[in-house]
Amino acid sequence: MRRVLGILALAAAMAAASAFAQSDWPSRPVRYIVPLAPGGTADGVARVMAERLSALWRMQVVVENRAGGNTIIGTEAIARAAPDGYTIGMGIITSQAANPFLYPKLAYDVEKDFTPIVLIAISPVFLIVHPSVPAGNLQEFLAYAKANPGKLSFATTGYGSSFHIATEMLMQRTGIQMVHVPYKGMGSAVADLLSGNVQLAIDVSTMAQVRQGKLKALGVVDKIRFEGAPDIPSFSEQGLPDFAFNTWLTLHAPAGLPPELRQRINADVNKVLAMPDVRERFAKMSYIARGGSPEQLSAFLADERVKIGRIIREGRIEPQ
Repeated sequence: MRRVLGILALAAAMAAASAFAQSDWPSRPVRYIVPLAPGGTADGVARVMAERLSALWRMQVVVENRAGGNTIIGTEAIARAAPDGYTIGMGIITSQAANPFLYPKLAYDVEKDFTPIVLIAISPVFLIVHPSVPAGNLQEFLAYAKANPGKLSFATTGYGSSFHIATEMLMQRTGIQMVHVPYKGMGSAVADLLSGNVQLAIDVSTMAQVRQGKLKALGVVDKIRFEGAPDIPSFSEQGLPDFAFNTWLTLHAPAGLPPELRQRINADVNKVLAMPDVRERFAKMSYIARGGSPEQLSAFLADERVKIGRIIREGRIEPQ
């Protein structure tokens, strides 16, 4: 009986200590790991989130860019951190949906080694071309690509990136053939696109150059037009019905994060995502703030992994 009482007392003390620790959280800076190089729109979203969460938590949230290895380095850093709420991290299509199909021997399991917290934002992607491409709309582009197989090259941020997957979808759907040119970051990809070294990209980060007249946007890869760029027609209205692709950003913590702390972070992030100025800043980067519960994120990721896995298998995509 004494032993049982002792165990119960110890359990109660541990529960009390855990509750105290969570109520005191955060008592030191929080790391926000982004598995990408700085400078892109995804990094920009992370910095907006860090700024607002720092104010809400009255504690600095530090964005830590851990690029490399096709997002594997930064993603593994999230998975291997202590599950105490002091490390959170960004998930993207590459890290949370594509890489498990590209690299069968990852050092982590995307379904077991992370605590899903919330869907941060989604973004449509656009077919963007260099002015030298002789096309003013999607159908003219497809006709040119079919007449010149292998002549056009497209930039992405790596094998299995959202931009690579979207372009692979287009090639599978239409039968066109183009050359993939992967880059370590979107900055160098944009530079080559602007110079004409590559002719196109399906992405979102180059919309600023489109607005400046330096590049052309031939369509939004969606069923409807994007409210942030209402003058750009959708793929669906240009002859590819039901063709849609969105990139997305998610928030995760290491596996084992206490449920109460997960709910606390989720609730606070949802507060930030509901702020009008945050939604406006996201919109300027062509992102739509989302939010929701951890359970909704888990269901969303399950569906995305099925879709992305199918595209990778059918396209026989392999990292090189």
